[in-house]
Amino acid sequence: MRLLCLLFAIFLFFCQAFPGNAQAPPDTLECVRNGGSCNSQPCRLPSQPTGGTCHNGLLNCCKW
Repeated sequence: MRLLCLLFAIFLFFCQAFPGNAQAPPDTLECVRNGGSCNSQPCRLPSQPTGGTCHNGLLNCCKW
């Protein structure tokens, strides 16, 4: 039983998020500050592409 508790504690320790990973990338923050949203597909009407990106260039930034 003690071994299970120890293994569970070790499991919880390794499942914690690494420090500094919680904040969004700078391009994502810039998109949201300018009233945009991040989309994995091209911007659909009536939204307009802002020319920016999100998540380090993986997504498109679209503004409604």
